[in-house]
Amino acid sequence: MPANTSRSLSLKSKSSDKTSLKPASLKTKGLALVLLLCSCWLITYIAPLGLASAYYFKADHYLSLWQRKAQTLDQDSWQEAASAIERAIELHPKHPHYLLTLAKINEWAWYKGLKTSDQILVNDQLYKLAIELRPNWPNAYADYAYYLGIVNFRVSEAFAELTKARQHGPYTAEVFQRTLLIAATHWPLLNGDQKAQSFLALAQMVKNSYGTYKQAVQLGQDYKLVRPFCIYLRLKKAEFTPETNKMINKDFCQSKP
Repeated sequence: MPANTSRSLSLKSKSSDKTSLKPASLKTKGLALVLLLCSCWLITYIAPLGLASAYYFKADHYLSLWQRKAQTLDQDSWQEAASAIERAIELHPKHPHYLLTLAKINEWAWYKGLKTSDQILVNDQLYKLAIELRPNWPNAYADYAYYLGIVNFRVSEAFAELTKARQHGPYTAEVFQRTLLIAATHWPLLNGDQKAQSFLALAQMVKNSYGTYKQAVQLGQDYKLVRPFCIYLRLKKAEFTPETNKMINKDFCQSKP
């Protein structure tokens, strides 16, 4: 084969190789661009959620601290917690847990006398929105019932929310804890159905754990209800273990009202 013919074929071969490489190269660059855009979108979306979570944990730290040591709650710590959870909600406005956390922080301010019930009326909307976002969450109904019954003395509305809470979480500790607290606070005002619900919550607290059992004892003593609690629990003694019945007899039935 002549040299110039060989050289011509070689050049054609190289040209063909370059041509065949161009589509693959464009595809690679296109894929890289798509991945880059996806990464930027994910960072833009996820980063605020991560930051919101950090603010939430800061607020939750104060809630846990106040639960253990109520005396640590003052204007400064309340403001720190409130500012943190408000920032979390700004970054993630449709997170039901963040909404409930803000409501609880407001209720602590009410409990401590830093806010009046009129100053935390926003809680009504916070609870409703949290429930709308997560309608099967029993804790949201129970917490809303606490706000209605303890902060605002709207007892009938509170028990309506407790009914919903039991429907979604009949064995959720917070549901029967809230029920018995609201009931004990308003015992003379309760109707027969509401007292029946309260006695059921009492039995659940006795069965659930030693911690909830002691809470029931404390509520009975604080609100001078050990006598009616004793009578009901004795009627239900077949539902409890012999050891639990001994505790009931000692803590409810032999305790001074």
